[in-house]
Amino acid sequence: MKCERKSIDKILKEKNGGIRLDLGGGGAPQAGFVNIDVRDMPTVDIVHNLELFPWPLPDECCSMVMASHLLEHINPTYPDARIAVLIKLLLKKKLISEKEVKETIGEIEPGAIFMRFIDEIWRVLKPGGQFMAAFPYAGSPGFFQDPTHCNNINEATLAYFDPFEAGGFLFKIYKPKPWKILQSALASNLNGNMEIVLEKRLIDKSYYA
Repeated sequence: MKCERKSIDKILKEKNGGIRLDLGGGGAPQAGFVNIDVRDMPTVDIVHNLELFPWPLPDECCSMVMASHLLEHINPTYPDARIAVLIKLLLKKKLISEKEVKETIGEIEPGAIFMRFIDEIWRVLKPGGQFMAAFPYAGSPGFFQDPTHCNNINEATLAYFDPFEAGGFLFKIYKPKPWKILQSALASNLNGNMEIVLEKRLIDKSYYA
């Protein structure tokens, strides 16, 4: 049975100072956060697949975004190119509409999913807003124990998103939206969970020169 929930517009109106967004909170969302998840559950405020872009949220509506043990589940690669070709063919033959594509697929060719995912967090955050995440460290027992984990992340991964890390070399490979790494810590336990805090930087053309 479909859950009753507030409209996105009502949520945004109530939190006009900026919502705190919990990505993939499922049945155990963070207290005081708006929970967006693909699962239609009573605890979920916005039902949406986070690998479909854009998310149903306006630009700069969040003061903080959190993801607890979600990043390791986000596809790091590109979607199957044949799907984009098929969608374009169906559009050309007028068997589906652009509206239907937008509502069900989102962007036809979003690029590498994880890179696009982080860019989407950047988009919904206010300037200076922070993104906090916890996930199992790349190659740790905690990462390998779950058969649905597909995305290895370590300290070097973060350098691809901060124009001042690694001399900017890694950032310029994919040229994502810019972040500042505030914290990157590895918990001292067997499972090796990693915790990060990133802050949204404003775009500066010099980052991409």
